[in-house]
Amino acid sequence: MIDVENLLTHEQAELLANKIRKTYWDENKFPVDPVTIGRALSIRIVDVQLPENVAGALLKKIGEDPVIMLHADDPVNRKRFTLAHELGHYIYRMERGHFDDQEIDHVDHRNQDSRKGSDVEEISANRFAASLLMPQDQVKLLCKSTVDVFELSKFFEVSTSAMKYRLNTLEIKCP
Repeated sequence: MIDVENLLTHEQAELLANKIRKTYWDENKFPVDPVTIGRALSIRIVDVQLPENVAGALLKKIGEDPVIMLHADDPVNRKRFTLAHELGHYIYRMERGHFDDQEIDHVDHRNQDSRKGSDVEEISANRFAASLLMPQDQVKLLCKSTVDVFELSKFFEVSTSAMKYRLNTLEIKCP
């Protein structure tokens, strides 16, 4: 069952991602670089050999800067989305004041549960990642002139499946 009270809505994800982009990135520059944003937030980002069933992880010890670990063998576009997703976990928790005296050891698995999309934090992190990398206003603007989803995918440097999902979620049809 989804805990609606703690779920980041699409609108909230868009607002939060826009706030982060405006603060830590040139909001008119694409593709958005989640590495630059993460580093501006004092997050150490590392590519490591992770088990095949792990996409990424966010670690935060009290008194230390957070670390985001990405699966070294993943394609670049997947790592970009995973990083934006982990940033979503971090920022969403930061916005709720969860870092004052807590450690975080969050691992994102690739399994049946993660594919179901029923975990509130995972849904919220995915919404944030999509909004950060593929802002609604920019997607709408490009769909007025861009021929297909493949060009959009290249522009935002995301996978075609992520782009299709974003268009579907935003209920946008490209020519």
